Amino acid sequence: MSLFRSRAEYWAPYLGVTFNRVSVKDQRTLWGSCTREGNLNFSWRLALAPDPVLDYLIVHELSHRAQMNHSRRFWEVVETLCPGHRSHRRWLRKNGRALHTAKRPS
Repeated sequence: MSLFRSRAEYWAPYLGVTFNRVSVKDQRTLWGSCTREGNLNFSWRLALAPDPVLDYLIVHELSHRAQMNHSRRFWEVVETLCPGHRSHRRWLRKNGRALHTAKRPS
């Protein structure tokens, strides 16, 4: 969990946002989520993804602190810190199944 928190702590000031709790879960349908209260949730499987993909997901969820939707404005916020977000999304679509079949480390 410290990986996810430390990456969120790194990126949040660049977006000018704050967050509360960071949870790492065994999520099977979402890579991450952000609540209205500012709680961030991530699938532990993202720790197996390349660092730029992990950072994209962190930035994506933190961007919901500025725009709680997936509007054009939301994607503009994401793009300010992650101009390659489309390639990271493609990587997840292509490789996500392999991450979902990975076993959680003991």
